[in-house]
Amino acid sequence: MLRGCRACRHTWGGRIGIDRRATARPEGCRGRALKVFISHGSGMDRDVETARKSIVACLTERGYDVFTDVDKLRVGDEWHPVLFEEMYLCDAAIVLLGPQTIRQSDWVRREAEVLMSRHIVRSLRTVLPLFIGTRDTKEARRRGFGHLLTLQAELGSRQDNPMPAGEGVPVAGFADWIAAEFAPVVGPTGAAREFHQWVSRISGFLKSARLQNSDTIVEAASALNCTDDEILHVRAKVGAELFLAHVLLREGEVVRRGEAESGLSGALAALRPGLAGSQLAQLKEEVVPGWVDPSDAESFTPPRTEGAAKDRPLVLLSAWAPWTAEQHVRRNVHNAPGGYRLRALPRAGCLPADESPGEDALVDLCRAALKSVFGLPPNMPLSPDCVRPGLRTGEYLVVDATGRHLPDVAGAVNRVHADFPWVTVVVLVPDGLPSPEVLHRLGIDRAVPVVLGDGVEIRAFRLDQILTDVVGAAG
Repeated sequence: MLRGCRACRHTWGGRIGIDRRATARPEGCRGRALKVFISHGSGMDRDVETARKSIVACLTERGYDVFTDVDKLRVGDEWHPVLFEEMYLCDAAIVLLGPQTIRQSDWVRREAEVLMSRHIVRSLRTVLPLFIGTRDTKEARRRGFGHLLTLQAELGSRQDNPMPAGEGVPVAGFADWIAAEFAPVVGPTGAAREFHQWVSRISGFLKSARLQNSDTIVEAASALNCTDDEILHVRAKVGAELFLAHVLLREGEVVRRGEAESGLSGALAALRPGLAGSQLAQLKEEVVPGWVDPSDAESFTPPRTEGAAKDRPLVLLSAWAPWTAEQHVRRNVHNAPGGYRLRALPRAGCLPADESPGEDALVDLCRAALKSVFGLPPNMPLSPDCVRPGLRTGEYLVVDATGRHLPDVAGAVNRVHADFPWVTVVVLVPDGLPSPEVLHRLGIDRAVPVVLGDGVEIRAFRLDQILTDVVGAAG
């Protein structure tokens, strides 16, 4: 608690500000970590202060963005807007109440009213009240904490992780109970905003499934061979879906390494009772790119600038299907909606009988595909003057070298890059990558090679087919 305590803060003129050094986050990353707001009267109740410190340390270690005034506020600017903003942005809230807080703190009561009003209209899923060192429900109701007492009774009577109650409960017991309600935040934070957004989209589907059928995500975790500890995290009240979303993407490692059968099909089947067919299909599209090696996917990163000729983006991918190239692109852009535009040329054997062979014909095919990539009307002529690189959308052209002469492919790629140097060209070379000497002679030694391990493409393609069958069964 700040010196002076909440109960008499109005006598200071209300000039307390937020410590931006403690809470600053990179631009555009709101919601990167789940936010937990802790309302407390620890300046009045010693046991509440002990519980607050323990809970803050535990949740921070688990990856949550925890807000308490004593940690995040300092003397300076307006404090009312900061506190109300935090109360309306938080993903979960904890209210710590001791006997003196109940009797004296009007501000904690106001915070409790705001948090419970959000909880009642379902805009705040989790509010956890802890009455520490007191069972004086009459005084608590008189002071306006009746909603919290009702919620405490509900939490205390449930079968799954019931709330400890009574004056004899040690502070450590309350802290342990809180910890069991929060799954640890898993995966990258900080600069990996796009990855977090990807995981959050997957988490949204899992939340929908859980609301329809609370058993679905636990059964999905079992299908993924989660450990007992991981299933406990999935049963947690806060962060469970985000945790399981990371587990779903982690399953891509199983596919890539081929060490065991993937549990993704069983997981999606378990989620069927909680998701409509269209939702399950969208979830399937979100999780499938997880099989791609992130290091390989980095080779598909769109360039920031057009660069010199030697920097024009070209990838040689040892794969058979344009689908595989698109999966690498989707993994690179974290499957962001609108994150890329990609078109693949027809294979050489799929050309019309009167299609002329050679480099010129291949360039014509590339230009026709690029019109679609750039979003041009069918009859509009394509010229470098009418298109510009997308600001946030990677633009990709996939060329299958099967059945084509490599010199023709190299010549066509260089001519495409002469006009559109920012387009990432992916050349499929399933029969093996050319030697560096050959690439140099053909003028495409800037190419980045990406070699898939034996059987990886087969396992990934089969997984996609199996998941498509699961989704079809749900429809």
